[in-house]
Amino acid sequence: MTVGHLVTRGYPMGVIERKEREKELRSESIIDAAERIFFSKGFEHATMNDVAEEAELSKGALYLYFHSKNELCMAILQRSLHILKEIFEILRDDKNLNGIEKFPKLAELFITFAKEHPNHYDSLLSYREHRENCPATGKIIKSTIEENQNINRIISDIIKMGQVDKTIKKYIDADKLSLSLWGNFTGIMPSSILSEKVIPNFNPEDIIKYHFQLLLNAIST
Repeated sequence: MTVGHLVTRGYPMGVIERKEREKELRSESIIDAAERIFFSKGFEHATMNDVAEEAELSKGALYLYFHSKNELCMAILQRSLHILKEIFEILRDDKNLNGIEKFPKLAELFITFAKEHPNHYDSLLSYREHRENCPATGKIIKSTIEENQNINRIISDIIKMGQVDKTIKKYIDADKLSLSLWGNFTGIMPSSILSEKVIPNFNPEDIIKYHFQLLLNAIST
């Protein structure tokens, strides 16, 4: 039930706000339960019944909030992007570093994120699979896209800061480079981890940092 429906039924605003807040808290509680189930059992082996039981809800009540496992996975992905966004925001707002100094730290922070939040990192890699099975106009999809855009905007801001302080070349298209970097983040890491399993003495962090060093050399003034 939306706020609009509650208003038309004559509920006072205080009641409306409380009901919306309770709904948000319940939704977050369900996502918490889904994380515990999916991260321990794996997406393929987990069921909506498992999530309902973990969240202490009936299956019918669960479906009032999330219609499928894919929707729950998208909600976890949105949370993963939010965690990473907050990490990047701290770097962007650091007054002690110039633009070019912040640039390689994006890679360092992403590696740290992957290590400290391995399950949330894995959720980033399954984005396309689960999005294809979710309603394109759904609230979860919209919020996930917004978080993704926020991350791209933060990376672009860092590049533009470097252009303002003249540590990054002016002709660089910050928005395009930001999109390219985000694609590299979610592409280089899994490829590097795969190589680590088949190539002796291979360190995936080295290839990521090497890639960023090449970019650093190309864009710095």
